[in-house]
This record gives sequence, structure tokens and C-alpha cells, in this order.
Amino acid sequence: MAREEGLAEQFASDSETIRSIYNEWSPTYDVDTDSWGYEAPVVAAKMLASRTDPEGQILDVGCGSGKVGTALASLGYHDVVGVDVSPALLDIAATTGAYHALAEVDFTALPTDLLEASFAGLICVGVMTYLPEVEAVCREFSRLVEPGGTIVVSQRTDLFESRNTQAAFDALAADGTWSIVEVTAAHPYLPGHSEYEGIDVRYGVFDRQ
Repeated sequence: MAREEGLAEQFASDSETIRSIYNEWSPTYDVDTDSWGYEAPVVAAKMLASRTDPEGQILDVGCGSGKVGTALASLGYHDVVGVDVSPALLDIAATTGAYHALAEVDFTALPTDLLEASFAGLICVGVMTYLPEVEAVCREFSRLVEPGGTIVVSQRTDLFESRNTQAAFDALAADGTWSIVEVTAAHPYLPGHSEYEGIDVRYGVFDRQ
């Protein structure tokens, strides 16, 4: 799936293009990402599960075909709301049975229409690639999570540096929006994808204040 390479920088804020590409990709998305060793949804779900009650409502931002929701369901979560820009991927996510609700939401346009402080936790995996305004997006994530809730995000290592991701995380900590629980070292991202050699992923875990 070479067409995915370079999409992040060229079309980072063009939601119509992203929607079109992922709609087209949807029939083989799971097969492709599985073949590349894409484990980020499971890794991030375990991080969220270590800090949130399975009875709480969780928002899965950029849920795609439902990989994160499926991972959360296996950990006992049954009230997960998934949002994504691709209706074709949302249709696939609906077949997993892992979501209480699904909706098409565009996080390139902020603020969203989602209700403030509605969720006990929020998870965003493999999506920050397409959301270049890191601090603004993190503030929107925080707006949606109730005090005491947990937020887990992933960011590619190349974009972590070029987009000053740590500085954005620190800005929210400095003004008391969230506290930083952990920002991990690099983990494998797409180890089976030759065009992603040298690109890993880091995870951020935060508690909403």
C-alpha cells in the first residue's frame, strides 16, 4: 500500500482527500495493516485499560475499522463510541460489535460537535499523522474528557519531533489541563512495511485535571 506513504504531510489537513483514500482502501485495510504487524491499537488499549474503569464510556478517535474497539472489548469495555472521517471504515467497525455508537466526525475542524466532558477516557491511535495542529487537537481531546479521565494518543517518531509534540504535551501540563503520566520511548509501528523502515511510534498517557 505505497499510496499511504507520504499522505501525512501532503494531505494532513485535507479531510476530503483522507476520506476518499480510506474509503477506497477500506476493503483491504485490515488485511494490509495486519500483514505489516500493526500492533498499536492493542498496545494503546492496554495503556488505557490500566487507568480506566471498563464501565466508563470511552471515545475512540479515528476508530477506522474497529481495531482499537475490538482490543478494548477484549479487555471488558462495552461502552465505546467510535468516530472517524471515513464512512466506509465506520461500516466495517459496525460489524465488530465492539461499539455502543459510531459517528462520522472530522477532527481537522475544531471544535467538534461532541459534548464537553462526556467521556471517562479517550484513545487516539494512528490518527495524529493527519492532525498537524498537535496542541489544538490535544486541547479538544481534553475538552471531551471528564476530570480524572485518561487520554492515550500515539504519534509517529518522525512527526513527534517535526511537530514539536512534546512541547504541545508540556503546554497542557503547564496550564493544568492535564498531567503527564507517561510519554514512552519508541515502539514498533509498521515493522512489516518496508517504506516505514526507521519510523516507530511513541505513546502519550495523560490524566485530565
